[in-house]
Amino acid sequence: MLMLTVSTSGPIVSACLSRDGTALSYRQHEGAGTHSETLMPLIDQMLTDAGISPRDIDLYAADTGPGSFTGVRIGVCAANAMAGAACKPLVGVSSLSALAYGRDGSVCALLDARNGNGYAALYQNGVCAIPPSAVVIEDFLPAIPTGTLFVGDGALLHARRIAQIVPDSRIEQAALRADAAALAAWEGYQKGAAESELLPLYLRPSQAERLYKEK
Repeated sequence: MLMLTVSTSGPIVSACLSRDGTALSYRQHEGAGTHSETLMPLIDQMLTDAGISPRDIDLYAADTGPGSFTGVRIGVCAANAMAGAACKPLVGVSSLSALAYGRDGSVCALLDARNGNGYAALYQNGVCAIPPSAVVIEDFLPAIPTGTLFVGDGALLHARRIAQIVPDSRIEQAALRADAAALAAWEGYQKGAAESELLPLYLRPSQAERLYKEK
């Protein structure tokens, strides 16, 4: 089964073409241009280079957040539109589970949400122990077990406090990428996670919503 996965929740726009869980092609864009400007040309070029027509794709997937509000929306809407036009199923995967996927032991995926806030989830040998949550990082860290591996931009940004609060913790540099999301999405599909429409995973109000409420 041929699957196209997109990832736009983080700073890197990326797409992965895979067959039955094995990556065939991966592309990412980190230069100038917004996610909305770069995603579809990136996909088009990847499919052209691979000699694949959009009608050949059997399944679409996307990381659904948490992450950048605009980025999440772009990826989810693009996947929904492509799958809807072709009458194909969809699989969604959280950005946090994509970051932690394939790592054994205690793994904390941590994304920075500015001003000491973050998005976090804890996985124990692939099983979700703390579901994706909006957290105050200083308050969240004491709940994490000794020896946990931290991944994500929040882990790098808060490495010093992690080392102070979580004994024997480790930090691994890992960017949110479509090829990792594809692996997690394929496993989800095999477990029956196919959907007809994906919804964004928003764990905090947007900045516009927060500013409106403060008026």
